[in-house]
Amino acid sequence: MAPASSRIAARLADLSHTQLLEIAAAGCEASAEVKNRADAILAAHKPLALWAVEEVLLSSDLVPHLLAPLQLEDGAAAAVCSRWAEGWKATNEGRRRLRQVAFDFPQDLLGTDSFDLAVVPGGDEQLVVMSDTTVRILARDMSSGGIIFEPPTYSNQLAASEDFVYAAGDHLLTSFTHAGTEVARYEDPDKFVAYPVLGPSGLLFCNLYKMGDAERDEIVALDARTLQPRHRFGQSLLKSAYGMAVVGEELFVCETGNDRLQVFSLAGEHRRSITGEWKRPAEVRLVKDRLYLLEEFDDEEDEEGNLINPLQGGRIFVLSLQGDTLQVYTHPIEGTRFGGLCCFDKKLLAPVRSRGLGMVNEVVALCGV
Repeated sequence: MAPASSRIAARLADLSHTQLLEIAAAGCEASAEVKNRADAILAAHKPLALWAVEEVLLSSDLVPHLLAPLQLEDGAAAAVCSRWAEGWKATNEGRRRLRQVAFDFPQDLLGTDSFDLAVVPGGDEQLVVMSDTTVRILARDMSSGGIIFEPPTYSNQLAASEDFVYAAGDHLLTSFTHAGTEVARYEDPDKFVAYPVLGPSGLLFCNLYKMGDAERDEIVALDARTLQPRHRFGQSLLKSAYGMAVVGEELFVCETGNDRLQVFSLAGEHRRSITGEWKRPAEVRLVKDRLYLLEEFDDEEDEEGNLINPLQGGRIFVLSLQGDTLQVYTHPIEGTRFGGLCCFDKKLLAPVRSRGLGMVNEVVALCGV
């Protein structure tokens, strides 16, 4: 019996040129393998004219226009040649715009108001999830079994390193091994401990605040391994300090009370202030060479029960390191608020809290970081 390919070839031989062209085009659209085969045959038998290669594909003026429409997933284009690599770099800024993509987050970990995310860094990143009263380190496939442990007190903020997971809540910060064994504690009976963030040289920074007394907020730098304090700073300079991010040799602090970012050296010297179109900055994250900022949710309503500032809290501001706004990503549902940020698997993960209840009911994944 003749092979199927031979029988197909015999049948195709009776078709007209127009019919064969229609079949070939449909095959290329339906299969990447067929398209690659067609490109290889065309390159061998119908190569582009030399003028088209030199005056179009390799033109320093035209290459940026050719590459600008390509998306991040088309990055192989940068490897074609040095001219295309330069063109890709020159047009890359336009590709780095946040847009939502699918992400299979375990639904059984949602529906709680005590929720936060952190990432164990390294070649094999792992996602750490604070959900209700437990901390879980998830497997790469997002199975929600993983390693589970419980902090000694109510906690709702996390940080993670290659060695430890840190959980902050109430007056206590606790460190754990990745197996869930408690290692050390830092406690301040007079102030709440919040927003842990890792820095260089074995430092861990935390926000210390006294409920009802925003003028006494300050930052403590701890030894990341022992949680012993190294130094404190910022008191009398900060009013309602919230989330922080380490950027090189500086610490960016969200000062909600004055609608600005305050920038300190890691030793605690105040460097400068950054203002922008945002209101009441609450969290900030550094990813590559950009800052991602969240606002504090504004629940103030008018006489009819409508939010006065419905967008506040539901926006992610993408900033340059100098504080310029590059993009504003807004959740499509008014009144919804983002409740944290972390970067995992080249995606920005943003838990979303529902209006009123404040529970996290989804985790949005955004590419373009």
